[in-house]
Amino acid sequence: MVMSVILGWHTLAVVVAPAPDNSVTVQALRFLLHPYLTLFRLDNPWNFYAPIVAKGHQFRYMIEDIAGKRRTFVPTEELYTFHPSFWWFRAWYDAILDSPEIYGDSVAALLCRKHASLHPISITLLKIEQEDFSPMDQLGGKHPMDSEFVTVSTLRRVACSGE
Repeated sequence: MVMSVILGWHTLAVVVAPAPDNSVTVQALRFLLHPYLTLFRLDNPWNFYAPIVAKGHQFRYMIEDIAGKRRTFVPTEELYTFHPSFWWFRAWYDAILDSPEIYGDSVAALLCRKHASLHPISITLLKIEQEDFSPMDQLGGKHPMDSEFVTVSTLRRVACSGE
């Protein structure tokens, strides 16, 4: 009986929390549920169900080999999006983008070892940020990460030790 009451209370709270404040009933319920919603951080706005989608960003790196040839890699393309490790690696790439001064050298050393067969002399860590991309661009067959819609920033360039 107690669990039924708790389940009913929680369900009511989750339904009322994002509801628009344009009725007296919703305002009264929100007043009653406010401590519970605040305690469990359930007080989400209406756009919780359809948030504003932020512009994208992507981690890439470029390898320069001993002959001067440059190759660019997009690590997220190697991941399977439906595998749980996808989110772990995406978080790791975001950490690199946010703090290249902390993670840059160790990431570059790892990438130098990973691509040793290419004989890299340096690794350049890049941040790709999406610019304005409209529905008309999408209908025109373009992709949000095409070169005309992105800004490329160099985060860090690290020389490979050759070991």
